[in-house]
Amino acid sequence: MTISEVKKDSSSYIEQLMKKFVRNRSCLGLLRFFASHPSGRFSKLAIVHAIDDECNRLEMSQAIEEMVAEKIFEVSKDNGNDFYMLTKEEVLRRLVLNMAVFEWRDWQLVLEHA
Repeated sequence: MTISEVKKDSSSYIEQLMKKFVRNRSCLGLLRFFASHPSGRFSKLAIVHAIDDECNRLEMSQAIEEMVAEKIFEVSKDNGNDFYMLTKEEVLRRLVLNMAVFEWRDWQLVLEHA
């Protein structure tokens, strides 16, 4: 596999991943929250209380776990508690930070034309 093929596969994967997450209001809320606090680390309870405007705690918890599974969020343990933070992987991190400027309605328009 050539370098250009790897880059193409990588960008395609990231594009699909972002489409998956912006279609979910809870995931998009998480992305926007962490884009506003890129160096922060938060407990699940703090995240849910900060973001939970229209979705329920179960949906938000599931969205957090999806983001961890996809390596967008990292988990650290401190005194037996889990804390979540934005990945340090530069490509995903930059993508999340750039996504923060769009509102939910804007993303719906983007997805309609994708």
